[in-house]
Amino acid sequence: MLMRALASVAVLVLLPSCASLEPPRAAVSGPTLVGAWEVTVSRARGVGKNLLTFSSDGTFFRSGDTHPVLSGAHGAWKLVSPNVYEASYVSFSFDATGKWVGINRNNLQLTVARDGNEFKGTVKGSNRDLQDNVLSTGSSPLAGKRIQVQPF
Repeated sequence: MLMRALASVAVLVLLPSCASLEPPRAAVSGPTLVGAWEVTVSRARGVGKNLLTFSSDGTFFRSGDTHPVLSGAHGAWKLVSPNVYEASYVSFSFDATGKWVGINRNNLQLTVARDGNEFKGTVKGSNRDLQDNVLSTGSSPLAGKRIQVQPF
């Protein structure tokens, strides 16, 4: 009987430490950014396309149409107010021969629509040399659509 009681106490003490750190869906107010998105960016040199994937742990990954002169990117994101998120990411830039020539640091501000399937936002970026000195800056509007599972 004592062993059964100790086992029950151990389960009650250890079980919460196994739980996910992500808040339950019902606890999140408004739509979430977590998921995969197809993003259109309106750059001075023309319209571009990117894929962004936001993970529940606050990290995200970007790939885009600027390969091979810009690497994939890694970043972090957070909720700053209802439906509004900020994110930062870093990628590497390369010249036409493939030589590593710099770093890109970018910041996003995104507002997710009430239905949770689209966002609008802005990216502010800086191109930097290998010593992290700013070479140029700019900003562009973004529009994202959540990638949905399509019928098989």
